Amino acid sequence: MSLIYFNGQYVEDIAPLISHRDCGFTTAIGIFDSMAAKDGEFVHAEDHFNRILHDSKIVIGLTPDLTLNQFQKICIALMQKNNASNGYARIRTTVTGGEVSAPLAPAKKLTVLIDVANCPAPPETPITCAVITDYPRIAGCLLENCKRLDYARSYAARRAAKQRGAEEAILTNTKGNIICGATSNIFIEENETLITPPLNDGVLAGVTRKNIVLERHVIEETISPERLHAANKIFLTNSFIGLRRVILK
Repeated sequence: MSLIYFNGQYVEDIAPLISHRDCGFTTAIGIFDSMAAKDGEFVHAEDHFNRILHDSKIVIGLTPDLTLNQFQKICIALMQKNNASNGYARIRTTVTGGEVSAPLAPAKKLTVLIDVANCPAPPETPITCAVITDYPRIAGCLLENCKRLDYARSYAARRAAKQRGAEEAILTNTKGNIICGATSNIFIEENETLITPPLNDGVLAGVTRKNIVLERHVIEETISPERLHAANKIFLTNSFIGLRRVILK
């Protein structure tokens, strides 16, 4: 049993909380964010908070009534209440449109849930990946930049990759170009330069991606399957795996 933050209260996670009428449950109208912490210290907290606000506005049309300071205090309290202040922890924030009067009716009152759990340290070994073209992300779609609840595409792609003996899937977009991993952004290295697909190719606007682009002077260019296979190195990245080397299968 653990404690979670739910609409202003700290409650046991075994209690029934989400209404069967909540549009996050019925139609996946909502967003989520996963933020890492190490020994009680957040990794890029402001970036994650700003993404929660941005994605909520784009996907739901409303933003949570929280400030950055309030958000951080909630996360600190959750780590303390759940004995997750030492080592690595995962802080997940889920925001849905709440209960609505009819399918696709405008959201009136958001559901906000935050939970914390211990998690392993970033892996150091390479990950085997297969390029899956059956479930493409939509090039040029603003929603693809948001971390939406509906991960059916990534789920299906990862299943397909595992059937091919790989650990993870690399997805393409509707133009046939390389976009991302099932739960990660992708980078390739060419002549010691890192390259990643631009957001308008249908890429999730990952927080780790953003900071690597800024810190390492990454070039944002479309990556074709041929370019992927010819790259000197390939990496997947998110808040919990760092910059992880890829082996194509």
